[in-house]
Amino acid sequence: MQHRSSVLVAAALATAGAAHAQTRAATPVPAEVMAASNTITQQDARARLEFISSDMMRGRDTPSPELNIVASYLVSNYAAMGFQPGGEGGGFLQWYPYPLRRMSAGQTRMEVAGGAAPVQLALNRDFYALGGTAAQGLSGPMVYVGRAADANLAAGSLAGRVAVAALPGASTRDWRLERNRIRNAARRAGATGVIYVLGTEWTADSVAKYAATASRPSRTLGAELGYPQFFVSQEAAGRIFTAARMNLAQQWTAGSQAAFRPVPLAGVTVNAAVPVETVDEGRAPNVVAIWPGSDPVLKNEYVVLSAHMDHVGVGEPVNGDSIYNGADDDGSGTTGILEVARAFASMGMRPKRSIVILHVSGEEKGLLGSEWFSEHPTLPLAQIVADINIDMIGRNNPDSVVVIGKNYSTLGTTVNAVQRAHPDLHLTLADDIWPQERFFFRSDHFNFARKEVPAIFFFSGVHPDYHRPSDEVSKIDFDKLTRIARMAFFTAWEVANAPQKPAWDPRGLQEVRGMTR
Repeated sequence: MQHRSSVLVAAALATAGAAHAQTRAATPVPAEVMAASNTITQQDARARLEFISSDMMRGRDTPSPELNIVASYLVSNYAAMGFQPGGEGGGFLQWYPYPLRRMSAGQTRMEVAGGAAPVQLALNRDFYALGGTAAQGLSGPMVYVGRAADANLAAGSLAGRVAVAALPGASTRDWRLERNRIRNAARRAGATGVIYVLGTEWTADSVAKYAATASRPSRTLGAELGYPQFFVSQEAAGRIFTAARMNLAQQWTAGSQAAFRPVPLAGVTVNAAVPVETVDEGRAPNVVAIWPGSDPVLKNEYVVLSAHMDHVGVGEPVNGDSIYNGADDDGSGTTGILEVARAFASMGMRPKRSIVILHVSGEEKGLLGSEWFSEHPTLPLAQIVADINIDMIGRNNPDSVVVIGKNYSTLGTTVNAVQRAHPDLHLTLADDIWPQERFFFRSDHFNFARKEVPAIFFFSGVHPDYHRPSDEVSKIDFDKLTRIARMAFFTAWEVANAPQKPAWDPRGLQEVRGMTR
């Protein structure tokens, strides 16, 4: 699970599940399926998680030899169970490029020509940069887009131009989310790069601090260079606007309004570059295993169960311990879907639709593995009917789990029906009780939802051991973990056998589009 923590409020969790009003009856479960669910045991889950989150795996960083070992361990399990490989080249693995690159600070530049007077900006004082450019850099006219409202940036509307956007506030999680939203909006509009005008909170010292961080070697997803992004202080941006005979303060105020329309910075062009060099050609794995369905037609549709197998590796020691084991995050989800897979494999009968077990990596680096899979699927994305994502299910209130995304599609109706059909699991399935935390954006289901695949997310909340070395197997509630795994198993069975595939609620789809586009 990405980003900062928040403590689970057990009382709220226990009552929130009653708020969801959708109702229907689940399909009766055959005796063989009930028996299969009983193969999900605490003893087996503990043995698996003790290996996955052991000190030997050194926190399963992306990329790392230990992450590759965990991927190989999962592959050997699925091969032994009889799953079919769903990765690349007839195997279970899908590798994605994750190279380490370094910005060439000595060649990074930004200047504005034309207008009232040329403007030279100094790296480390006036601006810092992310991403990368080819050696010649980028140049072209600029367009001020304010807060870059999606409705005002049609596809191709900024082709050949550089977007200039307002990005007020200090660097926080919400600030970074807004930065990413603006970046994505500018890219969709065809802009060759984006210049963020920082708020007055950013002093020359804070710009220099972030410039130093940005100049360190970092990894990026894919072989292509990262999208060029320049972060300019308010004072330096004022000089650029003056060169274009515009008033930054006036535009800053106007740009915050929803009705604001992009305005060209007339008569000036930017010339900028962020040259980068490759330090190493890293890569990281996803694991894809398929349990084929039994129906001649429906077996070509897929129900995905996903979990991320990575964590944050070795870091700053806390009480002498520097290995961030990630037993709950997300060793618990990794173990959970491995147990679900074993339950499916234990049966002689098969569901009508095919089941896909997807272990992704790079979640802690920004949902990288699931992003790569969604952009480079190893099976037809249009034939994936649902994603059931599981992340952090081994802690907190023993009889409750949040299911984020229940209100967005008929998956919510399905999972509620499964809950009522299995009172013996003693689980309350709550709606999202932390909307302010924006957890919808913070695990791998997001990359399915943005492709408009209905998705739900089983999640028990964060805790004081989140992203700390103390997230260890000794603190896992294996009774809870296995009950949630059984709930996920029954839900996957129900979805895989339903006459109709899951469908978006129109209002839910509209909301998801608003969050993902």
